[in-house]
Amino acid sequence: MANPLRATSIDTQNRSSRRARWWRTFSPYLWIAPALLLYIAFKLVPLVGGVVLSLLRWDGIADPQFVGLQNFSRMLDDEVLVPAFVHNLQYALGTVIGKTTLALFLALLLNQALRGRGFYRTALFMPVVMSFVVVGILWTWLFNDQFGLINNLLRAVGVSSTPDWLGSTNTAMWSLIIVDIWKWYGFHMVIFLAGLQTIPAELYDAALVDGATRWRQFWNITLPLLRPVVIVNVTLSLMGALNVFDIPYIMTEGGPANATTVMGLHIYIQSFKFYRLGYGAALSYTMLALVSVVALAQIRLMSRGSEGMED
Repeated sequence: MANPLRATSIDTQNRSSRRARWWRTFSPYLWIAPALLLYIAFKLVPLVGGVVLSLLRWDGIADPQFVGLQNFSRMLDDEVLVPAFVHNLQYALGTVIGKTTLALFLALLLNQALRGRGFYRTALFMPVVMSFVVVGILWTWLFNDQFGLINNLLRAVGVSSTPDWLGSTNTAMWSLIIVDIWKWYGFHMVIFLAGLQTIPAELYDAALVDGATRWRQFWNITLPLLRPVVIVNVTLSLMGALNVFDIPYIMTEGGPANATTVMGLHIYIQSFKFYRLGYGAALSYTMLALVSVVALAQIRLMSRGSEGMED
């Protein structure tokens, strides 16, 4: 005859075992549930909503009208679209090269045993934490063709014909590129510094024993080992440049003659000045596709170069 107490004990153990297995399986999802809900609410829902909006004609007030792919086909007649994307590429080319080169140079310099190194690192990082509005207004004053500090310095050294930095189609975009480099080089410098400090000092000691110059050490040791960090910095800089909005909006609003109109600014103007919200959403997703293609091509190209160096 079976012992009822033993059967009850086994049944209790089985239930406890099932609860333990259930908890081990689902408890991780319970812990990430708050973050997952926030991600769904602020990422996925707007993403899907933007796709729906791109299929509508809506000014934000009247009832929306479904127009299908008309917002996308309308881009073929948009005379500002292609120049705006070209401006993004120009901005990306200038800022990526400028920030990466300057940040790497300063990181190499500040990685040395210099007196006051901590102060210099902090001072050079300061522009990163400054507000975009403050940076834009500050550099607008500096670039002013009448009373700006830059032109006053040029006049002081004998330059009679000073440029209208933000008012000329030849210099406006390059002026914004200078501002972007100044704003973000400190961020990339810190990333390079972190990468430099992971390189073993024994490699440089061995190179010195072999008689390698500083240039050879940089080319054969520092740069190859920093390549993953370079890829990260270039990718971050490229993404920022292709999605830039704040500096052109604050300093030039796309002028003169649309010479500094970039995609982000064009999307803003279409959406919130002309109230073409559906067309602005279509432009946004087109820009997303273009940025993704450029970013993937850049990462693939740099990764292939890294593999080639390792071989």
